Formats: sequence, structure tokens, C-alpha cells
Amino acid sequence: MKAKREPKVNVLRDSNTICIYQMNHPHCVSDFIRVLHDGQQRGYEEFVIKSKLEFPSKQTHDAVFPNACVPIAGILQYYQAQGVNFEFDFKQDEYLLNSGFTNPFYVPADEIKRMPNPFDKIFRYDNSRQVSEYTQKYVDSISHQIVCEPGVIDSLVWCINEAMDNVLTHSGCDSGYVMAQLHDRNKHVAICISDTGMGIYNSLKGSVHRPKSAVDAISLAIQEGIGDGQGQGNGLFGLYKIVLENGGRLSITSGSASLMLQHNKEMKKFDRLPIVNDEHPGTIVDFQIDLGKEVSLSNVFSSIGGFDGFDFRLDDYMVQEDRDALLYDVFENCQGTATREAGRLLRNDVLNIINRRKTAITLDFSKVATVSSSFIDELVAKMVLQLGLLQFNQMIAIKGMNDTVRYLCERSVYMRINEEWNRKDTD
Repeated sequence: MKAKREPKVNVLRDSNTICIYQMNHPHCVSDFIRVLHDGQQRGYEEFVIKSKLEFPSKQTHDAVFPNACVPIAGILQYYQAQGVNFEFDFKQDEYLLNSGFTNPFYVPADEIKRMPNPFDKIFRYDNSRQVSEYTQKYVDSISHQIVCEPGVIDSLVWCINEAMDNVLTHSGCDSGYVMAQLHDRNKHVAICISDTGMGIYNSLKGSVHRPKSAVDAISLAIQEGIGDGQGQGNGLFGLYKIVLENGGRLSITSGSASLMLQHNKEMKKFDRLPIVNDEHPGTIVDFQIDLGKEVSLSNVFSSIGGFDGFDFRLDDYMVQEDRDALLYDVFENCQGTATREAGRLLRNDVLNIINRRKTAITLDFSKVATVSSSFIDELVAKMVLQLGLLQFNQMIAIKGMNDTVRYLCERSVYMRINEEWNRKDTD
């Protein structure tokens, strides 16, 4: 007879110590709120939060997801503002310590662009300029890391910007929280935005639709043109349509209810979930996008007049005398010119820009004094093979190379093409 399998434990409380065993599912948030409420009802005003997370592999993503750690971090900040004291015991958990879980990072808008890596960190934001800068930072970083299918990066611009902006526009909250994880192995990005504001039900209950429950309110919010009068009412509708088209995942939790869009495109609903309190039920928007699956923005936005995506970086690259071309400053975009990895990041970015703008691009090496053979091979020679010589010549121009860089570039391209022809001859 097989032994009975013990159910997984998410969060447990022992007197005033709260132990977190799982942080990779929205259920963990509900369990955390329950044990915190229970502790308060028993008279505790100070709590010790302990990490008991177990990492099944070297990938911390397996144990910690944004959809749990972001909302819990925001809830902790809310209770601390109400005078509840928390002590954290995360000695063995570098990921949570470095993520800002105990104290989310606040980065002024003009410093966001200079951040080295926006992933795996929880950020607090409170103004629309931060929303724009974080959106730009996330899409730029993804563009360097992974070559995405057409429509994906522009879809992310909409999803991130709208979900973050909803907090400032509709929640009645001073600030929101955001975190993104990039899953290289399966080419997915997971993003969660949360707040401890009034919730979707309280936002819509004065509208003409007058939802009767929290789950009704969420179901209305993902429909076209539904809002509280503070915007056009298409933010969550567009997000839902994009995730549906992409085959990704979407979970919207607000107040005591949650709607989850599964991979099979079915919607599951949950209700009677615990909340912080009636005035601050909060909202959590959690979505995953498959970077390897094309999104047709014309299909997604056919009924709301299209999508004019913004990208300040690409707008700056437009050549003033030729609005149909982009000028890409290699030095300004690189993380160095000595390693193969630095070349790979630039090649990914250039290919993503071509996919998005469908226009020619000039690689400007004017500020580059020297490169390694591996860098130029990864950036230029491999791009020649990926695009093919004819398409490369149609889409890519190169300017500003000094004699040394030009020699290394020509040598790398020659060796790559020669290697490819020799390989084909032996096949």
C-alpha cells in the first residue's frame, strides 16, 4: 500500500513566527494573509518572518515566483505603515534578500535607465514617469537577452505600461509594486504588479454596470471599454487579449476573487479569498508571455483602433535625414566589446529591432576603439549567417569602423562563411 502523500505547506504560523515554505503560486498570498490575520486576532503585534524555502534546482525561479513574493512584499509594507513590526530571518535565502522582498527598491525615474539588470527585483513606484521608464527598461533588457517573435516586445510594452498605470489611475493607492522574471530556458517572462488599494469592485461599483461581487467586477474589467471613468477602460481588456493570443497565462486577483486564464484558454474563478481589509482589498495582476510565440497586434487591437506603442530608445535612433532608417550606436548599447556574451546581447537586440520596425538599421562603430575577435564574430558574423548574405546587405549597414575593427570583422565573416560552406559540402 502506497504511503499517503502529504500536501504541500505554503505558510505556517507558530506563535508570532510565520514560516514561508512556498512562494511560487497565488495560493501562497492567501495563506500568508490568513496566518497574519490569525496572529493578530490572538494579540500579536510583532512577527518574525522566516524563509523555509527549498530550491529544487539551481534555478531559484522554481521556488520563488513574482505572483507570490510581490503581493506579500506589498502587504508587509502596508502593515508596517500601520505600526505592525516585522523581523526577517532570511539568512540562508540570498534570492529573497537581494530581491528587495523585505524592503522593495525605490528608484527615481531618471536613474532607472542606468540600472544594470531589472529582473528578479521588487520595485515600488509612485509616478507615471517611473511607469514609462520601467516599461522601457524591461523591454530593452528582454530585447538584448532573447530574440523574440514578431509582436511580442510591442505587446509587452502595452501589458507592462497598462497594468502599472492602472495602479496609479484606479487603485486610490499612492504606490504600486512590480517584479519581472526572465525564464531563459523556456523563453517566458513572468511579471506581477500589485497594490493594496481599493480593488476593482470598489472602483467599478459606481459605474453603470454596478457589479454585485468581486468576481463579477473582474470579469467586467477585462471587457472592452469598461472602466471607472478615469481612463478609456481598455487596459485590462488589451492585456487579456494579448495573453489569450499568445497562449500565455493571466491571473487577476482583486478583493476576495480571482480569475485565472489557463494555457488551454479556459478561465477559472476563485472566490472567498482572504483580503487585507475591506478598505484595502488590493489588486494583483500576474501574467506570463511566451517570447517564442508571435502576437498579431492587428488582431488584438482591431476593435479599439490599433496600438501606437512607444519606444523612446528606438525613436531616438531614427536618422533625422532619413526617417526610414535607424542609427544604432554600438558603443552606447554594449556592455563592453571584449566578450562573446556582449556580442550576443547586441546581436539579439539588433534582430529584435529589425523584427519590430521592419526597417534598415545602420550599426555605428564610430565610438568603438577596439573589439575582440569573439565579440565581432558573435555580433556581425553570426548575424550574417542568421539573416543570410542577401537580407543582411538589405537590412544592415555598417559605418565608422577603424582599420583594426574592420579587419577583425571581415576576417570573422570570411571564416564563418567558409566554415558554413565546408560544413554543407560534408553533409
